[in-house]
Amino acid sequence: MFSNLIGNKLQSKLIRYLALLAIVVGGGTLGYCLIENWRPFDALYMTITTLSTVGFGETHPLHTKGRLFTILLILSGVGTLLYILSDTAQLIAETDPRELFGRRRMKDKIEKLSGHQIVCGFGRTGEEVAKQLRSTGVPFVVIELDPGHCQRAKDEGVLLVQGDATEDHVLQQAQVQNAKGIVCALSDDAANTFIALSAKEFNENIKIVCRAANPGSESKMMRAGADNVISPYIIAGRRMASAVTHPLVLEFLDVAMHNPAFDLRMEQIVISLHSNLIAKSMRDANIKQSVGAMVLAVNKKGQLITNPRPDLVFEGGDILIALGAEDELAKLAELAGAKKT
Repeated sequence: MFSNLIGNKLQSKLIRYLALLAIVVGGGTLGYCLIENWRPFDALYMTITTLSTVGFGETHPLHTKGRLFTILLILSGVGTLLYILSDTAQLIAETDPRELFGRRRMKDKIEKLSGHQIVCGFGRTGEEVAKQLRSTGVPFVVIELDPGHCQRAKDEGVLLVQGDATEDHVLQQAQVQNAKGIVCALSDDAANTFIALSAKEFNENIKIVCRAANPGSESKMMRAGADNVISPYIIAGRRMASAVTHPLVLEFLDVAMHNPAFDLRMEQIVISLHSNLIAKSMRDANIKQSVGAMVLAVNKKGQLITNPRPDLVFEGGDILIALGAEDELAKLAELAGAKKT
């Protein structure tokens, strides 16, 4: 706990301090052995009592060279101690206690996460993913290595693990073993593939979405365990083409899905085994009239049925893809058994 609290900077300084003390003690011991021809234990004892300034009685009389060496040893020991004290005082003065305790609180929050999402990378893509997750109230944690991106994440109040997402211990710090999903949003396709492979090893049920810059990377990412691979360039190209060929459709989707004034969302909801919807048809359930949300598609045992017919019968485990306001989707989730995917 203490090492996490004081941070890597102070840890490196502690190592340096210990090295300096070891050099002084070792030099003093060796000096007495060579100058006074003492046994190593006697020389070590003399060195420690000299440096600690507790006073001592000379077990073995010191020669003139030995006394001169003792003076030098005292001066070097006092100098080393003054350096350590001044350097430590400067570090404490430069350290904001609020940042240290804030880091501790953030670590505690991350350790308690379960069923959350992990966003690897807080660049332009990762930041947008985080923004969407926050707007929908989905708990998430960001993994980022770049100090500038880390500072931006901290400024936005995002739960952050600073480190390389391709390293196993960093993924474990983000509680990958308890996570529901992970978004690999780094600009390096190889890194995203490696993250997907590692995440699947820690959590075989985790849902993995990867960003792919190169078309040839998609198959490798899928083999590594990715459930979805998304290319920003392909999506951007499709949206630009839609803006030319179907501008009103694109405008409706942008306004309906991203304008807070409309409060329309699209979610997928699992029908539980105890839901009242089981054994009812689309017609009998009358979902649009009863809760207000619109069922756009139904996933039955892996088969996606779009624009479901009125005689479609619901079963436990079916996944509804619905469009509606937040309160309407909440009512539908309650009707289906209150379980969202």
